[in-house]
Amino acid sequence: MTIDRCPLCGSTAATEHSTPEANLYSEKLADLLQQDEGALLHEHVNWRCSDCGLLFKRRWFGSEIIRELFSSAVATHPKGWDTVLNRFSPAGFQQALEGWATGIKRQATPDVRRGERELLSIIDSITAPVGFEPAAVAAAVGCGDVAMLRALTPAITASIGEPAEFKRFAGFRSRTLWDYLQARTGGFSGYGEVGCPLWGLLTLAADAGCRATSLLRDEPNYWGPACTSAGVHCLDWLLANRRISSAPWCAPDHLPLIGVFQYLDHLNAPGRFLEELFARADSAAIIMDGIGAPVAIQHVTGWTDDSFAFIARLFGKRLHDDFDAIRPSGNRLFLLTPEH
Repeated sequence: MTIDRCPLCGSTAATEHSTPEANLYSEKLADLLQQDEGALLHEHVNWRCSDCGLLFKRRWFGSEIIRELFSSAVATHPKGWDTVLNRFSPAGFQQALEGWATGIKRQATPDVRRGERELLSIIDSITAPVGFEPAAVAAAVGCGDVAMLRALTPAITASIGEPAEFKRFAGFRSRTLWDYLQARTGGFSGYGEVGCPLWGLLTLAADAGCRATSLLRDEPNYWGPACTSAGVHCLDWLLANRRISSAPWCAPDHLPLIGVFQYLDHLNAPGRFLEELFARADSAAIIMDGIGAPVAIQHVTGWTDDSFAFIARLFGKRLHDDFDAIRPSGNRLFLLTPEH
C-alpha cells in the first residue's frame, strides 16, 4: 500500500530521510515475501514530513502480511518476555552462547544472527563489567570468535546482576519513572497502559494502590493472541496479579494517565489514535526509542522532537521532556499533561 500523506498532520510535503537497517523483522519479512532482504529495505525508505517532522514510510505492507509477521513469523514480543523470563542471568548468557556457537558450526545464518542479538543485548545491560571490556565482546561476536567468548564467559557471568534500567531486560518497570510521573502530573490514582502488558508500570501502579488497567486494542502491526510463553499468554501472565484489570480500548472510563511505551511507531493511523488517547486520558506518558534515527522496517512511523512539539500544540498539552534518567538507554519520555 502507498501512504501519500503524513499519518500525523496530513501534509503531502516530505523529503527522503533514511533506509531501514537489517534486523530480525526484515529477515522474516523477506522470507514471507520471498524477496531479497536488501532490496526489501531499499523499497521501504523513510520520509520526513516537512510540516510536523514525523518520519514515515510511503510504501507499506498489506495487513495480511503484517498480521502474519506478528502472529507467526515473530509471534512473541521478544523484549516484553525478556523482562520477566530471567534471560538476563548466567544461565541465559550460556544458553545464548551455545545457540550462537551451534549456529556458526552449522552455518545457519538466522541462528547466528539471533545469537548475536541475544549476546550483545546481555552485554549492553551489564551495569558494572569486571574483567572484560564490552568492546572486546562485541568484536568477538562480530567476527564469530567462539573461543574468545568462551574465555571471557566467567568474567561476563560474574558481572551479571540487576539489568541496566530502561534497557532490554529491565523494560520500563522503574520506580524512578513512576515517581517522576507522579510529580509532574500532580499525582494520580488511576493508571492505564496500551501495548505490551509485560514491560511497563502496571505492577508498580498496583503496588502503590493505584487503579491499574491494561487497555486492550486490536492492531494488525502488533503482537496478539499468539504472544505466549510455555502456553501462557502475555496478558494472562500480567492478570495473574489480581490487583490489575483489563478493559477494551473503547471502554468509556476516563483515566488520569495512560502509558504508551514503544507502541506509537507501530500504528498506521497515529493521528486518530492520539485523538482517542486524549479523549480517554488527561495525560499521556509516551516512550520512544531511536528519536530521529532511521525507522526500523517493522515500524510505520518514527518520531522526532518536532513531531512531539506538534502533538502538544495540536491537543493543547504541556510537553515535558526532562526525564534524563532514561536517555542513556536510547529511549526518551515525552509526557503530555494539561496546560493549566
